[in-house]
Amino acid sequence: MKLLGLILCLFVLPAAAEPGGAPLAAALGVQIQKPVGDNLHFAHGSGVFLGGGLILTAAHVVKYNPQDPTVTVIMDGWKNAARIAAIAPNGLDLALLKVDPGEISAQRRAMSPVQLCPAPTVARQPVIVAADGAVTLSVTADAPLNSPAMTGDWTDILLTGYEQGASGGGIFDSDKGCLIGIIIIEGRSEAVKLTKFIPAAKIAPFLAAAITN
Repeated sequence: MKLLGLILCLFVLPAAAEPGGAPLAAALGVQIQKPVGDNLHFAHGSGVFLGGGLILTAAHVVKYNPQDPTVTVIMDGWKNAARIAAIAPNGLDLALLKVDPGEISAQRRAMSPVQLCPAPTVARQPVIVAADGAVTLSVTADAPLNSPAMTGDWTDILLTGYEQGASGGGIFDSDKGCLIGIIIIEGRSEAVKLTKFIPAAKIAPFLAAAITN
């Protein structure tokens, strides 16, 4: 019931959230490692600490070696054992991880839960990105895009190309601090520097279903 209450808090926002009451993006971003099953290599990506031991990431970051549900989450400079709690259905590239709250620092346990942004992004909206151990600034696209790797409008594309390891990272509203989306595709070349993300409107039903199941 406590976890359900936590997740419900993610979906109920005041009309104008105060930026000062939101956790800093730098504190919410985590790094993730998952053995691929050959006893040699690891997949690596990013995630967002939601509160209460819950971490949101991209499903493709943790899809390797499905017989082993364990994942390593790096936060506050420490490695924490986590397990895969849920994978989104129908190809939605989201996964929910669970860390034993008793293994988390008291400071992190006391953090306010992450809030999902109630409104979609607009063209050229400034955002804060916490991914791959760093915090950077970006902006949403300002025109529809159609490329072999990405198709969409400014509601789910950033005009920044992030390196491998950013998948699963969080995108936050630069004013309110709420979570706008989760990175799923990094695009970086001489001609293209874009990043696609899953918006909060699609994240909310996944989290609700993951907690009630």
